[in-house]
This record gives sequence, structure tokens and C-alpha cells, in this order.
Amino acid sequence: MFTSRSRPRRLALAALLALAACGGAERQAPQFADSPRGPLPGPPGAAPLDAPAGEPEELPGVDTTELVRRERQTFWRLVSQLYAPCPEQAVSIAQCVREARPCAACVPAAQLVADKIRGGASAAEAQAAYGVRFGPNVKTIDVADSPARGPEAAKVQIVVWSDFECPSCGRAIPLLDEVVARHAADVRLVHKVYPLRSHPHAEAAARAAVAAHRQGRYWQMERLLFENQTRLEDADLLGYARKIGLDLARFRADMASEAAAKVIARDKAEADRAGLSGTPFIVINGREFDLSLFSLQGELDRWIETELAIAGGRGPAAPPAAGAPAAP
Repeated sequence: MFTSRSRPRRLALAALLALAACGGAERQAPQFADSPRGPLPGPPGAAPLDAPAGEPEELPGVDTTELVRRERQTFWRLVSQLYAPCPEQAVSIAQCVREARPCAACVPAAQLVADKIRGGASAAEAQAAYGVRFGPNVKTIDVADSPARGPEAAKVQIVVWSDFECPSCGRAIPLLDEVVARHAADVRLVHKVYPLRSHPHAEAAARAAVAAHRQGRYWQMERLLFENQTRLEDADLLGYARKIGLDLARFRADMASEAAAKVIARDKAEADRAGLSGTPFIVINGREFDLSLFSLQGELDRWIETELAIAGGRGPAAPPAAGAPAAP
């Protein structure tokens, strides 16, 4: 029997799985166990921290007001036993916050755990989210020559791999664009391609995007490809190229070129090295925005705001002004 608190959790999980669906057998429902899914913060080889004694405490700057008693106890156990996100602070998250240690990520880390528990996550799920968000698994991504927009010196860099025939990508990209637009002064968005073998038109669509990029019209082509995911035959692609004003002879040549094949192979190889298991695959400042643990609606905004706070940047973004132009 499900409780009233479990229903929102089931609905949220269903929404996540509906989004994170492209990738064939490689993309699976999230599985959790007592052992961590990935590396957690903490000094290498450090012994586990002791379970807390006594009642849960309030932590400065961390909102736990909506946690019921059981959730508060789970939260307190986690923040008392998990190491702080800054490797030079070999103490628990709770101690890091309580003593105001010089680690700007400690309060956001504690708040993440509280938010996950409040949203219905189990202790294992909240721990997994903490490990993904603040753990040592930081990826180095080569973005040279990839389509990008936003300040080159932005404090936050988002790299997303997409398959133009993937319905999940078609739903995710507009959400991603909305959030990026709200943080336009601080975020650089980079797009890469990952055509899946299960989608018969994905390779040609990726080649069309690469060819459009060579004429400085990637973003215009990308929008048309995602808006027309069921119309990606060669004649359709040529029509989109004509619509955005490309040199059609050059477009055809670039689509068929070995250079386009190399760009696609490069993007796919880099995603594989970074751990892609399905599309869309999103990496923010080197950390995977794992769609089995985080939602683009709401949590992406908070992720960016946390990155900016840690970097000493701006606070929460204001909503875009009415009538503001859409992203290119």
C-alpha cells in the first residue's frame, strides 16, 4: 500500500523515466542498493564516519522545516555520516556546516540531501544523488569546434549530447533552453551529437546539423530537426537547409563528407568515455546531470544557482521579461 508521501515520488520517477528513455537496452530504470552507485566525497581510504547519537540538530542555512520526524532522522544520519564535498575537509557534511568550514559547497550539499528526502527519496537514493552532484567523478570534456552559445568565460558550462530522432531529447531541449535563457549571463551551452543505431534517421539528421554548423546555422537547423522529429528523410533535411538559407550544394557536400563523419565519431567517443547510457546526456561543469536522479524542471535551475554560489557568482535568476526573445 502506498502512503500519501509515496505517490508524489512515484509520479516524479515516472516523469524522469518518460524523459530519460532513449538509448535502447542501455538506458534502464534507476536501481539502488545499500552500496553507493558511484564514488562519494571523502579522503581516499578514509574510514566511514560514525552514526550520530542523539536527536537531529538544525543546521545553519539549511531548510528542513517540511521534513517529518522520520525524514528528519534519515536526513540527520546521512549528513552526519557522509563526508563533506570539499576534499580538504575530512569531516561530515553536518560538521562542515555547523562549524562554517571554508567549503562553499557544504550548505548546498546538506540542502540537496534534505530536498531529496523531502521529495520522497530513500536514504540510498539521496546518497546516490549526493555522490553524483558533489562526488569526485568530474569529467573533462573537449568542446573545441562544437556549437556553443553564451559567454566563453561563463562560470557554468553545460554540454548536452542529443539524438535528433529521440523523443526524450525533443522534450528535454526546450526545457534546457528555458533554464539557460534565465541564466544567459552566466551559462555557456554546448551541443554535441549522439545518433543512436536504433533510430534510422538519426545519423543523417546529425550530419545535417554538422553541415549547418559549417555555415554558421547550427542552432536554426537544430530547432527545425527537433520540431520535426518524424520528418527526417533526405528531402526533409534539404528543405530545412533551404528554409534557413544555406548554400544547398555546400550543404549536400558537407553532409556526405568524411569530416562530418569524424565529428560524429568524435562526439560519440567522448560521450562514451564520459559514461553516456542514453540520450539526452547532460554534463554541467564536468558532472553528469543524471536524469534518473534529477529533474530538468526545477532541479536544473537549483544546480546552476549552486554552481554560481560556489563560484561566488549571481544568486537565483529572475524570470525572463515578458516578450523576451526565445533562444536561437
